[in-house]
Parts: sequence; C-alpha cells; structure tokens
Amino acid sequence: MRGKAVSSIINFLKSDLGIRFIAEGAVRSSAFVVTPLLSWSLGANVFGGYLQIMSLSFAFVPLVSAGLGFTVIRQLAGQRNGVRAPQLLAIALGIVSTLCVLLAIILALLSDKIVSYFALSMFESSSWIVWTVPVLAWIFATEALVGEYLRALIKARASLYVQMAGFGLHMAGLGSVLWLYDLSLTTALLSIAIAKLIIIAVVLCPVFLRIHKNGTHESAPLPLIVALGGIPFMLAGLAEWAANLGDRLIVGRFLGPEAVAHYGAGIMMLSVIAALGAPVWWLLFPTVAKHIKANDLKACQDVIKHYTMLFIELALPVLALVVLTANPAISLLLNSSPENMTSVVLIAGCAIITAQVTTGWEYYLVVISSGKRLMVATITCSLIGFAVAWRLAPELGLLGVTLGMLSGKLALGLFYAISANRNGFDGAVWQTNRLALLCTIAAISVALTYAGLTALPSTNSKIGEIIIPALMFSVLYGAGRYLLNVARRRSNI
Repeated sequence: MRGKAVSSIINFLKSDLGIRFIAEGAVRSSAFVVTPLLSWSLGANVFGGYLQIMSLSFAFVPLVSAGLGFTVIRQLAGQRNGVRAPQLLAIALGIVSTLCVLLAIILALLSDKIVSYFALSMFESSSWIVWTVPVLAWIFATEALVGEYLRALIKARASLYVQMAGFGLHMAGLGSVLWLYDLSLTTALLSIAIAKLIIIAVVLCPVFLRIHKNGTHESAPLPLIVALGGIPFMLAGLAEWAANLGDRLIVGRFLGPEAVAHYGAGIMMLSVIAALGAPVWWLLFPTVAKHIKANDLKACQDVIKHYTMLFIELALPVLALVVLTANPAISLLLNSSPENMTSVVLIAGCAIITAQVTTGWEYYLVVISSGKRLMVATITCSLIGFAVAWRLAPELGLLGVTLGMLSGKLALGLFYAISANRNGFDGAVWQTNRLALLCTIAAISVALTYAGLTALPSTNSKIGEIIIPALMFSVLYGAGRYLLNVARRRSNI
C-alpha cells in the first residue's frame, strides 16, 4: 500500500500537472525568501520601496511588450521546426527593446515627479528610476515573450523548467550576495535581474543561431496588422496590472512605504490561494473546451462545478489560517509591528477567492465567444476597482484599498455570471448546499479558535502566536469536515 502511494506521488510529480504545481510553488515561494531577507536586513521602508519598484516595472511591461506575446508568438502555435518562429521572436524582441529605450527617455523627463509621487524618496536620486525601471521592464517583457515562444512551439514543459531554473538562479544569486557582499536594495534587484538574464540568454542563444544558419534570404517581416493586433492585449495587460499590482502604488502614494511592506506581506501570504488554483484551472480549460466542442453542455457544467468545489475546499481553510495568523506572521516576516491587518487580509482574501471561483464562467465564455466583450469587461472592471481603491485609500487606509480591489473582482464576476447564464450556462459554478456547509464549518471553526485564544494565557512568542491558532483551527475544521463526510455517507445509504 505504501509503495503504491509513493509510486503515485512520483508519477504525479513527473506529469505535466505535477511539474506545473512544482513550478508554481517555486515561483510563489521566492517571495517568502526575499521578504524577510530585505525587511530584516534593510527595514520595512526599504522593502516597501522594493515592492513599489517591482510594481512600477510591471506596470510598463504591457506597454513595452505591445501585446506581442498574444499576436506574433501565438501565430507560431505548433511549429516545432519552422524557420519563421525564431525570426518573428527576434523582431518582437527588437520592438520591445526600442520601446524600452523610449520609456527610459520619458522617465528621464518625469523621474523627479515619479519619485515624489509614489513615496520613493528613499532613493538617493531620481536618476535611479531612469535606468532601473526600463531595464526591469525589458527583462520581464522578454521573459514573458520567451515563455509564450516555448508554449507556442508546444514546449509547455520546457517553459515550466525555465520557471524553476529562474527560481533556482535567483535564490543562488541572493545567497552569493549575502556571502560576498552586503545586501542592499541595489544588489537585491541585481540578483533577480541577473538570474532572469541568464535564463533568457540560454533560451535565446539557439534561436539566434538558427537565424544565423538560415540566413536573411528567408526573413519573415512582421505584418503591420499583426503588430497593431496586440494593442487590445496591451490594454488588457494594463488592466490586469491595475487589478493585481497597482494597489501597491496606491498604498505607497497615500500611506507610505512601510504600509506598502505590510500590505505586500499580507497579499504575499494570500498568494498561496492563487497558487492552489493555478493547477486546478490548468486542467479545467481544455476539459471545458472538449465538452463544448462535443456539444455536451451538461458534462461541461458538471466538470466546472467539480473543479470549482475542489478549489473551494482547498482555499477556504487557507484563507481562514491566513486571517487568524496575519498579524504575528506579518510582524515576523517584516520585523515590524503592523496595525491590525485581520480585516484587510480577510477582504483581500475574499477578492482573490472571488476572482478564482468565477474562473469557470470565464472559461465557458472564452470558449463560446470571440473574447472582445470579455476584454472590454476586464478592462472596465479593473479600472473601476483601481479608481475605488484610489478614492477610498486616503479615508480608510489599507481597508479602502482592499475594498476597491474587492469591488473590481465582484463587478467582473457578476459580468461573467450574467453573460454565461445568458449564453446557456445554467446557474452557479459551485454546489450551493455544499458551499454553504463548508463556509459554515470554516466560520464556526474560526469563531471557536478566537474564543479559545482569549481563554489561553498570552504568549510573547510570534511563532507561538502563529502555531497555536493554526493548530486549533486545523483540529476544529478537520473535525467539522469529518462530521460532514459522515453525514453525507449516511444520507447516501
């Protein structure tokens, strides 16, 4: 029995899904290493500046990449050995590089305002922004293009290996910095930049060798209509940034860099929820497409509900654990005492779960429609959330930012629900009765955990403040789930 279990685990880890799960875990876990390193070594203020620089760099990625990952590279789907593939990738990289140079020129003219506007005053001079942000934007955009290139050539597993190698090099770079030099904001950014540049170089070397071997007589010019076709995806990328990363700059603008560090640490803990969802939705989309193609709507709805409930069963206890341990965990990660983050983490977690749970409706609509209305809705709802967060942040602080985040996710989820039901999807993407039971069990377990904590003597250990509620909730929630399963088995008899 034990041998079969071990064999099953090994086979899972060797599968595409298992590798995807490992790659997702590696990418997410890097934040749990960088956060305490920077915060404990340099302070929460500097770590808040690091988060804002990263967010600002990602903000320009959709602009400098011009949506080429969705147009030029995806034209090459399935062409494992085509001559055209490396040439179009090279052209796309040339466009990205040119746009990054233009970005650097614009930032040189606006750098003083940017530094003051987004609470980046910890930097010695505004010129620091001029070269840092465009270089990071080029690296992130190029990395995304390389990933799309590999997936387009049906090398999805290779793209996952690239992700894991990037994580390993980043961690090795940080280790080298700690061993040989003093850790600083500059060396921290250099470590991630160098790691990604090495991976990019390794992937691109064979591409450019193929171009040199084939010569220029077989060149494949980029049609203008293809380049312009990336503009909608560029706008969608900006909207995605506003929904997922723009909140860091809002927090920095109104509340300062230390608040960015507290907020970023809370969101980082909640990112485990999205990491749990990624492998689930990776399996769901091709299954939905298969059932729609076969015109089997009932099977499509059943599989969406199955995967959605699987995600909910994983996500609910994680959200509860993060809410229960948010304050001591953030304090331990940052070596800085945050204000009460419980309500902030709860609302932000609800926003993340809302975005994840509505994925079934989204995939259904993507398969049956052209996607233009979905893109418009995504851009509109993301900007609504960004605007609400900007409006509420000065009055409500971090709570206002998370309320803006939640409003955008709810608006988009409502659009998905209404549109899917108008196009043949019957009802919700979850099992309503089971969802209600799971939420009730989680809520009761959290309430009893809080009640138990008040009865226990206080501890001065941050680790104890994390472990004790986590153990109490796990026991209570586990008992509740066991009783629910017993009741289900008896009702089926």
